[in-house]
Amino acid sequence: MEKTVTIALPEEHTTNLRRFARELIYLCAILLIIVGLAAGYSLWVMSHSTNSTNKGLHILDRSEWQGEPPSGKYPHLKLPVSNVIIHHTATEGCEREDVCIRQMQIIQAFHMKSLEWVDIGYNFLVGGDGQVYVGRGWHIQGQHVKGYGAISISIAFIGTFVNMEPPARQIEAAKRLMDEGVRLHRLQPDYRIYAHRQVSPTESPGQKLYELMKHWPRFTPDVTSLRLLSNATLKFLTRPYWLAQPPTVPLAPLNLPVQSVRFVATNTPACSTQAECIFRVRLLQSLHIESIGYKDINFNFVAAGDGHIYEARGWDHSCEATKDGAEQDPKELVVAFVGPSDSNKKLALDLIQQGIKLGHISKDYKLIDDSEKS
Repeated sequence: MEKTVTIALPEEHTTNLRRFARELIYLCAILLIIVGLAAGYSLWVMSHSTNSTNKGLHILDRSEWQGEPPSGKYPHLKLPVSNVIIHHTATEGCEREDVCIRQMQIIQAFHMKSLEWVDIGYNFLVGGDGQVYVGRGWHIQGQHVKGYGAISISIAFIGTFVNMEPPARQIEAAKRLMDEGVRLHRLQPDYRIYAHRQVSPTESPGQKLYELMKHWPRFTPDVTSLRLLSNATLKFLTRPYWLAQPPTVPLAPLNLPVQSVRFVATNTPACSTQAECIFRVRLLQSLHIESIGYKDINFNFVAAGDGHIYEARGWDHSCEATKDGAEQDPKELVVAFVGPSDSNKKLALDLIQQGIKLGHISKDYKLIDDSEKS
């Protein structure tokens, strides 16, 4: 019959084994804590950079700036998009995160409560603290410019940049955001950059920022392709916007639809910026009223070098007899050109086509081009 032999380890060896087991457990626990901390830190970094690998880009999502939820639904963007429109918020700027967060809340409240939009209108905003703040983000159409939300991403610089430039870190953050958009396939690699003022009668993004933008590699001075995408080939500046004087007396009505359209020259210097063109149009009105004695600026519309149509007497009122005594046909629309007419004739022809669609111009209208006459 076999006997079981039990070998008793010395008490010292048993103690050592127990100590080793405890140390191994402690070591495993420490390793688990380290791994947990590393994983938590990685998640924190990811949440604060929206999965960005762009070194130096720091993005705060809506929860971090305590944004209100949208009040309704809005359409999604079809990505990637090819256009970026740059704005300024025309508010106070900010140099610290807490101040920028406060500005974000003020802007959102203004957009939602005063403008009655469903959310803050921009896709992204950039603060003077060098950080990016998520507005509607990459996937949702912005409400920054009517007709352009479905074909562009809007980036607004927090602040007013009419007389001062944004700080370098604010510009750098915007550029890094656009680079990140390409990396994430939210922007086309050959995307184009436009200023808000190129597609709407506004000072945004401010003259100083606009001048800087002109030197950005992707800045696009010609907005024709963007307007075609938005189905908005014409941009009007109404009388209130260019601060028109009221007529000295009531004007005679324009008999619609007009049977003829006359192009005329103003013999004034060309203008290329909105500020210059507004000055030229206002000067023309003063000349017509104060020097010549017309009741108002004596054109229906003015085509200017900034790519805008300026409302003069508009669709409702006819022009007066010219200074040589010739009577003006009450069924004739007069379109004037600030500067050389060649560069602005496409604008005028687009205006005619819109007039036909609106029923203001007869389909078989007669075009009289006096714009080359001195």
